[in-house]
Formats: sequence, structure tokens, C-alpha cells
Amino acid sequence: MGLVSFALVLLGARLLRLSRRSGQEPERWLGFAFSSAGASAWLLPLAASGALTPETSRLVALAAQVGMTGAVCSFALFTWRVFRAGSVPARWLALGLIVANVAAAGGVVASGTPVPTGSIGLVLVLGRCGALLWLFFESAVCAQRARRRLQLGLADPILANRFLLWTIWTGALAVIPLFVLALRAVGALAAPVPGAPLPQLLVAVLATLGAGGAAAAVAVWLAFFPPPAYQRWVSAGAARAT
Repeated sequence: MGLVSFALVLLGARLLRLSRRSGQEPERWLGFAFSSAGASAWLLPLAASGALTPETSRLVALAAQVGMTGAVCSFALFTWRVFRAGSVPARWLALGLIVANVAAAGGVVASGTPVPTGSIGLVLVLGRCGALLWLFFESAVCAQRARRRLQLGLADPILANRFLLWTIWTGALAVIPLFVLALRAVGALAAPVPGAPLPQLLVAVLATLGAGGAAAAVAVWLAFFPPPAYQRWVSAGAARAT
């Protein structure tokens, strides 16, 4: 999980630096989202590790929840502005997702419970699922269009592959909160006590989430900053397929 967090923070920093040079909003929203998500992904296991006092663990976990909420809100803004900028329903959808996430996060902070539970936790998880599923849907549609154009020789293979990678990481992000929600629905994932040892089931869940996060991090890094060797490999594969 530490490597995934570091990769996301590093990617976010590079995108924020790119945004300062270009003045473009998409890079700014994504840079903030990746930086916040990476930092939160590192803080949550730290809060539950038992290395901190219970009160410090609680505050660290609450900070992680706030950071994750900021990341999800940024993803909602990015999806609206990039894929549906001229759509009034999309604007209201983005606004609704942001309001739901912020309101639920505010309830979590006010309750002082590091892990969202009850109706507040359900609203928070559903809000995050909604924002990430929307991003995945828009990405998958674009990837499908790019694949069809590539088959007709009307698209650049590097660009088509970038859409595919984009879909992989958005899919991983969308599945993670759904996975957590399903475990909570069947009562298999109880909220840990801050500072207490993690249950074995929760350790397995965190390992699974870490693997999914690692796949997403690799995919999104290749989408934004593909090395020359990787681009040559994609181009050669496209040439063999035609």
C-alpha cells in the first residue's frame, strides 16, 4: 500500500506541475485527486496499525477520510468538465455527488468515528461509488470508440491504448468501494477500534485493495507518462494486428 500511495502522490504532483505550466483545469483536478487519494491511502493503514495512540489514530483516520472525500469530489468535477462539459444534467449530477460526499464526510468528522458506519457511512460509500462509477462509464465509452476507430485505421494506437489504461484504472477505483460496501452489507467487515490490532479478515481486505490500487496506479502512470519502450511495444502490437 505504501508504494501505491507514493506512486499516486508522485503522479499527482507531476500533474499539478503540468497544470501550472499549461493552465488547464483537467490536470489540476486530477493532480489534486491523486495527491489526496495517495496521502489518504497511506494514512488509513497507519491509523489502524497500532503504532499511534488511540486519539492520534482517530485524528489521522479522520484526516484520511477528509482527504479521500476531496479526491472523490475532484474526480466528479473532472468527469463533468472533461466528458460532459456542456451537459446541464451532468453538471447537476456532479454537484449532487459533491454535496453528498461533503455532507457525509462532515457527518463522519462530527461523529468522531474514523470508519464511517450506519446511515452516514452508507451515504459516504454510495457517494464515492457513484462518482467513480460515472468516471468509469465515461472512460469505457471513450475506450470502445477508440478501439473501433483503431480497427478502421482512424486512430493512433498510443491514444487508443491510453483510453484502455484509463478504463482499467477507473474500473479498479470503482470496484474498490463496491467491494467494501458488499462486505459491510453481509456484516463481514466491522469497524476496527483505533490503535487495536487489525482482524485477519480486514488484513486480507486491505491486501486485496492494495493489489487493486497497485494495478490502477500502474495503469494510470502508463496512461499519462508512458516510457518510449512501452510506446514502441504498443505500436508494434497494433501493426501486427493490422
